[in-house]
Amino acid sequence: MEKIIPHFGAIDLAAPYRYYEADYDLESGGRWEEMDLSLALYTTAPGQDGACMRLPVRDLDPALLDRVAHFLEEIDSHIERSRAALIADFHDGGVVRKQYIEHFLLTQPDLFEYRLERADQALPLDERLLSMVQVNHISLHPLPDTPDLSFAVFRFGLDDYYTTSVIAVQLNDDGSVRALRIEH
Repeated sequence: MEKIIPHFGAIDLAAPYRYYEADYDLESGGRWEEMDLSLALYTTAPGQDGACMRLPVRDLDPALLDRVAHFLEEIDSHIERSRAALIADFHDGGVVRKQYIEHFLLTQPDLFEYRLERADQALPLDERLLSMVQVNHISLHPLPDTPDLSFAVFRFGLDDYYTTSVIAVQLNDDGSVRALRIEH
């Protein structure tokens, strides 16, 4: 039996792959951007050398994929909720301001200069840089087998070409924000 999931297509419930990838086109600031989506359907177990092994899941529960499908049907609102969380964190003086925006302003002030010229010049420099942060990847992890995993992670960044640092906004399956952190 198969289940159709938005953006990913048919998933075989009896023998799903461990990992799926798809593209999602997002309108952002009047232009379309392609974003990566990933769906991980595996559990983890400790390996012989202490490293974590990813084990495939068999006989996937259709209700789990229903939750994934519902979440993906609301993806645009989840993106906006994630963006609102990182903007609020910035204005509260949290990790988005201290560990992300200020990091780039202090260590690489010229890196995004050409793009900052196109941002609203009435804004302070740090807010102009914040306005350039875009979502670039969404990971779905509907089988959390440890309590520190979240259902989805929305990764926002300045530019994949210039930096690998991202703002990761973790969401529960109901779309509520679970945590926000910087990943390098």
